[in-house]
Amino acid sequence: MRILCLHCAQRAITRTSKRPSPVFYEVYAQCTSPACGWSGKLLVEFATTTSPSRAPATDVRIPVDRASRQVLLEQLNEC
Repeated sequence: MRILCLHCAQRAITRTSKRPSPVFYEVYAQCTSPACGWSGKLLVEFATTTSPSRAPATDVRIPVDRASRQVLLEQLNEC
């Protein structure tokens, strides 16, 4: 994932990250431009599933997105 600085549009790098839950990351980023110097925290969440896992983790619950759900139901009806 490429992160761009909100202020100068230069590349930002990840300094560190935390994963408080299986579907959520807190990412601490810093702009690479010395003239800018911005740093901050980004919140990254896995919001929907577009294709289900063939080896799902029991503690991960990510809803299937609407369009994908319809396609999956149609595929099941074909069987």
